[in-house]
Amino acid sequence: MRLQGRNALVTGAGAGIGKAVAQRFAFEGARVVVSDIQAAAGEAVVESIGSAGGVAHFIHADVSRESDVQHLVGAAVQMLGGLHIAVNNAGIELVKPMVELTEAEWDRIMAVNVKGVFFGCKYAAPAIEASGGGTILNMASAAGLIGQGLLSAYCATKGAVIAFTRALAQEYRGRGLRFNALCPMLVDTELGDRFVESYEYTYGVPISELLHARQGRMITADEVASNALFLVSDESSFVNGHALVLDDGGISG
Repeated sequence: MRLQGRNALVTGAGAGIGKAVAQRFAFEGARVVVSDIQAAAGEAVVESIGSAGGVAHFIHADVSRESDVQHLVGAAVQMLGGLHIAVNNAGIELVKPMVELTEAEWDRIMAVNVKGVFFGCKYAAPAIEASGGGTILNMASAAGLIGQGLLSAYCATKGAVIAFTRALAQEYRGRGLRFNALCPMLVDTELGDRFVESYEYTYGVPISELLHARQGRMITADEVASNALFLVSDESSFVNGHALVLDDGGISG
């Protein structure tokens, strides 16, 4: 097992990518704290991990609130006896023309997608250092590296996460703590489905045209989880400050 003896915290783990990541980490031997703003969904993930023979706990948290994240990390350390891995995955999308965005909408997506990652790193980093070292993985997106219509606010948040991750890799280099970002393109999750619906409605063209031009097909949450596993495992021990893109070469041309 690639994460045997490790303690991990995954935010936004009640569904989609976070759920797949939490389940994969547990399958690989990690003890996992599942966190989400939706308690029922998070508890269901914990139950699924337990049914498969893994160890997991649920802690409710809104990552846009600093007090919630501070409590989350502290409780995770107490429950697990330390922390070696943190995945700042919680995030929201906002599919809308730029001129229709309200200030409240802009502030909300920034609070969850950017400030939430900041809080996660602020409190997880010292906890991981105190536990002997490990890694923090921030969930970004290919949208943080390229532009996409209707996703201007989302692109802005994910670009910020990538830059923030690279800065922390420099700040903590040599201290036994690695920071990386994972950047999938369009993933087959509920969030992805909402983008597809809005995209097709606004542009009047099938999503298959965008997929053909960019990535060929939707990425599965399990594929994202497999790459997350690599980035937090010892197999990537010399990978630091990297933004790993999952797009089948979609943005390389």
